[in-house]
Amino acid sequence: MSSIGPYAVAAKGVNRADMTLQLCSQICELGNFKYFGAQYSSHCFCGNSYGSQGGAPVSDCNMNCAGNAGQICGSGSRNSVYQNFYPRPIGNKFVETPRVYLNPTSSGGPFYSTLQPARSLIDCLLGCDASCQAVLFHLGTCYLLKLPALPQELVGFDGGKFVVRG
Repeated sequence: MSSIGPYAVAAKGVNRADMTLQLCSQICELGNFKYFGAQYSSHCFCGNSYGSQGGAPVSDCNMNCAGNAGQICGSGSRNSVYQNFYPRPIGNKFVETPRVYLNPTSSGGPFYSTLQPARSLIDCLLGCDASCQAVLFHLGTCYLLKLPALPQELVGFDGGKFVVRG
């Protein structure tokens, strides 16, 4: 048996009763893998290529993730396959990430300040001082964020740019 970070890897990948798409993505990110696949509700597989078995109809993947019934984690002998995206540098202080996990529309969100109107992402970045950890620029509004931990993804967010300090 081998491991990826603190996660034990067996013949059937990483098997966890709390498996979610986010957890599988994080496990595979630890090994710098390009793709992750969730199977049979609780299994996670990582790799740098996929498709050797060909595609299957999306409807074949119909099992809820063990750790989040609102997500689909493949089915028997079927992987829900996703590509991991890693942050890209912007200058020497920020990285842009295409992920989606923090809900910016929730009341009592993590915003410590809002700049409005902001003409561009650059205006938004310039407003991010030393106490700002990330910015969310959307529809002319710049949200300056201060978070207990930086999110890996954004949910409930349509478009815009999410940028974290590098």
